[in-house]
Amino acid sequence: MLRKILLICGILSPIAYAVADVLAGKQWEGYSFRDQTISELGAIEAPSRPLFTVLLFVVYALMVAFGVGVWKSAGGLPRVRVVAGLLVALGITALTVGQFAAIHVRGTEQGLALALHLVEGMLAMVLILTAMGIAATTFGSRFRLYTIATIILVLGFGVWAVLEVSRAQHGLATPWVGVKERVFWYGYQTWFIVLALALLRGQRTALAEDGGVQAKERTRCNRFPFKTPEGKATYLAAYDAAMKLWPVPYEERDIQTRFGMTHVVISGPKEAPPLVLLHGYMATLMMWAPNIADFSKEYRVYAVDVMGQPSRSIPTEPIRDRADFVAWLSATLDGLHLNRVSLVGMSFGGWIALGYAVAKPERIENLVLLSVGGFLPMAKQFTVRGLLMAFWPTRLTVTSFMHWIGVKEDPADPDTYGMRDLIELTYLGLKYFRMPQETARVMPTVFSDGELRSMQMPTLVLFGDHEVICDPAAALSRALRLIPDCRGELVPGPRHEMCARKHGLVDVRVLDFLKNSRRGNQSEQNTAGTSKRQQD
Repeated sequence: MLRKILLICGILSPIAYAVADVLAGKQWEGYSFRDQTISELGAIEAPSRPLFTVLLFVVYALMVAFGVGVWKSAGGLPRVRVVAGLLVALGITALTVGQFAAIHVRGTEQGLALALHLVEGMLAMVLILTAMGIAATTFGSRFRLYTIATIILVLGFGVWAVLEVSRAQHGLATPWVGVKERVFWYGYQTWFIVLALALLRGQRTALAEDGGVQAKERTRCNRFPFKTPEGKATYLAAYDAAMKLWPVPYEERDIQTRFGMTHVVISGPKEAPPLVLLHGYMATLMMWAPNIADFSKEYRVYAVDVMGQPSRSIPTEPIRDRADFVAWLSATLDGLHLNRVSLVGMSFGGWIALGYAVAKPERIENLVLLSVGGFLPMAKQFTVRGLLMAFWPTRLTVTSFMHWIGVKEDPADPDTYGMRDLIELTYLGLKYFRMPQETARVMPTVFSDGELRSMQMPTLVLFGDHEVICDPAAALSRALRLIPDCRGELVPGPRHEMCARKHGLVDVRVLDFLKNSRRGNQSEQNTAGTSKRQQD
């Protein structure tokens, strides 16, 4: 009940603001709602100031209460708590700093008052727009589109109104400035009402305060991992079309784990040593199509659709951290009856593989890391571009990001064949697959020196020398310096598309590494056997 009362304050606060605007304007004879700003109602010499100031105190006290209500509605979602904190900060800023940032009536020397007023206004807008942007990533597509439209409206009319500040400062006429500013103010105030109603209606961020969010998320995933039946059909049709590019015979297996059903495509001789492949972020296992012909000649290759990402793997419980990825991969290997494997990971899949090697070294024969995250922080441009694509998935944003990292099909280059299908599958996955919120928040973190030094298995690290996720030379240097049995190199030419565009070179390097490691392991076993016989 308390949570609902606090959320209702988010509806009452904008209403109280409108009441303050109207009542204070009526008290000032000659005030023009069309040609004067709302801020002038609180000007130091204005007859409306006493009433307006008292009413604004009520407005922003309600805003603080609303922020507390949003916090109570956050459940286990940190992003909603950030929104709540921003709303509380907005209310407190207006209640404190705003009291000292009142302007003088137009035509009067403003001095420091105008500067303080503008600074307080800019700070308020940063808090508001940041809260709106974060909230847009938490709710459904309709709320996101409404929020984006509101941000555009608010910014447009806000800038338009600010352009009139100089004229008002000098006592000049400002036709329609009151309308411009009111569109600006009431635009974002209406957004508060929509947010409050969304939370009151029980959107997934506003469920029970005692862990109901996670329960609801599990139920939702169990029920239907795609947003619509039509979206599911469209995505799976594209997935099947992309798999037609798989150049070798394969069989499919679905492995049940506590996190959901994991989809695996298996190729290569049944008695050959096992080689497990983990794909890049959102790429699905079909990204290995250029490499699988070489890999499956001498290995039984298990290409896995990473759990929680758009693919044929169906989540039933969200993966929330690195430890959950370790538990999921162990359960998947157990379901495939694989005890000790060679593990290959690309990009985000490489980060998962690296975490698995640190946590479960006894299950890794050899480790191959391609264009991997985890040695250095992710480049800011990569993160920003990736977030834009994830939060606003259109063909334009997805294609732009994929082309920037190097994934694009060139008719003159046969090694790029199939990249268009990969881009389309990524777009459809972002558009239609309902990725668990907890899983979406799991991003590559940097492994400590101690963790990397603990790895004893033979490890190969390859980066394209134009890699965009980090400085490839520095990342490779750190890997070679810290991992005891590590070799690696920079592949000339590629950015993040090394596995496809340079698959011939990558395949040779990987297979030579695996062959030499197997030969070394056999030699050690033979030496150990000879020593034991001599002792006997």
